Amino acid sequence: MNAFLAAAVLAASVPAAAQTVPAARIDALLESSPAGLGAVPPLSSIPAPVSAPAAEAPAAAPLPSVVPAGLYATLKAPDATTLSWLSSRIPGLDAAAVRVLPLAAADAMFAAAADRSESPLDFFTDSGFRGSEIYYIAPADIQTIFSRYEIRVLTAPAGTAKDGKPFAMQALVLGGGRVEALYDRDQFDFDNPLFPGHSYKAAARITQTISGPGDVAVEGVWVHAGIVTPRITRVVKLSAAEGRVETNYGSRTRPVAPIRRR
Repeated sequence: MNAFLAAAVLAASVPAAAQTVPAARIDALLESSPAGLGAVPPLSSIPAPVSAPAAEAPAAAPLPSVVPAGLYATLKAPDATTLSWLSSRIPGLDAAAVRVLPLAAADAMFAAAADRSESPLDFFTDSGFRGSEIYYIAPADIQTIFSRYEIRVLTAPAGTAKDGKPFAMQALVLGGGRVEALYDRDQFDFDNPLFPGHSYKAAARITQTISGPGDVAVEGVWVHAGIVTPRITRVVKLSAAEGRVETNYGSRTRPVAPIRRR
């Protein structure tokens, strides 16, 4: 007898007066009904399904910023000449928000990232650079930082271009939701030993707009791939070991490596 029919028979076997009594008396009637009429067990006696999914683990709390709290308030603005030059090279720069990041402070930030095994994508999209505060790293300090740490990014600090002439990064500006790398040359082709297999082209200004943690939109870098030269448009971290490089010709998955002390 199916469940619906059993319920109908049970209702017919109970006097009409009993159907209006309190719930306790109805429970008593159910418990005393014949087994053949399909007695309903209490819910508390029904075991949970074996395959019931386990509760999700709480999400891990985000790591604190590599930018120490209160650091910005202790820093000085660049001199007027440097600030004017930065403003001329970076359209829309909030010049009043720019502060010089001393070598010791910059080194401490990269050391913190290395200790956490953060990738460059993690570092350059840090919450400290997604707000209104803006930090300027001078040319000599850029070279020192890259000599102390292996930072696997296409924006090489210096090198020799394919035409045999040198190139160098003149400024690195972090904050305000962007990462700006300024070079002393424009539209130059170069090799990057950290990313062999292709050569690259860079503009005098490479802009990475922070879309979120581990996610940047890119302007100013191209990759020579046979007869075409795709423009890199975005880099997204997929996992601790992989990231996706998107171009106007498609995308590729590439290894992601942490920042390391040399």
